[in-house]
Amino acid sequence: MARNPLYGAGWQARLNAAEDMLEAARRDEAQLAAASFASNAHRSAIARLDTARAAYRAAWLAQFETIADYAFWRFSTLQDGPDGFALARDPSAFTSLEAVDEAFARAERDAREGTLEQRFRLGVGQPAGLTAFAPGMGTISSWRRFGEIDVMVSFCQAGDLFHICLAHPWGGLAKQKSNDIFRAIATQLTRETILLLAPEAAPVFAEGGHSQARNREFIRTVNAWAEKFRFYQHLLPERGLREAFCAVSMVWSGAGWIDPDWSAQIYGLLPAALREAGSLPALSALSAPP
Repeated sequence: MARNPLYGAGWQARLNAAEDMLEAARRDEAQLAAASFASNAHRSAIARLDTARAAYRAAWLAQFETIADYAFWRFSTLQDGPDGFALARDPSAFTSLEAVDEAFARAERDAREGTLEQRFRLGVGQPAGLTAFAPGMGTISSWRRFGEIDVMVSFCQAGDLFHICLAHPWGGLAKQKSNDIFRAIATQLTRETILLLAPEAAPVFAEGGHSQARNREFIRTVNAWAEKFRFYQHLLPERGLREAFCAVSMVWSGAGWIDPDWSAQIYGLLPAALREAGSLPALSALSAPP
């Protein structure tokens, strides 16, 4: 994390001295304003007051050892806006005090005007051509824990197809291994569903079971069920990153999913059922074991 260039261990003594200087500058400016407003002497007093204010601010900022410490404090003072929408923020992402102040000013304006919802969320509605997750389709949603990762899983059956949406924050699957983790979760959910529907096919998911000749009939059964699955990703909005909803095409290898295509279908609207699911707080009581 970036260090605060103004940080100093003796910041409190420096702040006390700066406060005394600021109070003296305020008194001088007030006296000259009353006696000779806008005179050269008064203008000089205003300049000294501005310098004292800057010195006081620098002394006050010296208490934060890192930029992240300052960002954490700064954004902790921000209230949610009229739309009740708040964005997660990563204090460690800031590299300067000025960047924190600029971001805070924007966030404060958005909170005051209630524009975050409009700027970062997708509109709610049923995307053209998508029948899954529509009102009345009986979408079932719950948070699940896979290892150390929490994902909102939404399931919907439309006709003879099984639609599963995985919702998580941007980077929530780990930035370097998101493909592997998404495939692993999709594979686990597919296997669980198939075993509920066809428990006799369990040998296919044993080590090497999907390539053994004695499992031929079970392999056909598993492959037929796997063809019925459709997966989607719902990226929850973060600081500076818009909400996103897309279909994820993958290839079934016989025992798991491979080769995800994240650009298979990117939607401009988010079904109401998924908006409601993504807004639910994660609860440990709803988390499944690894």
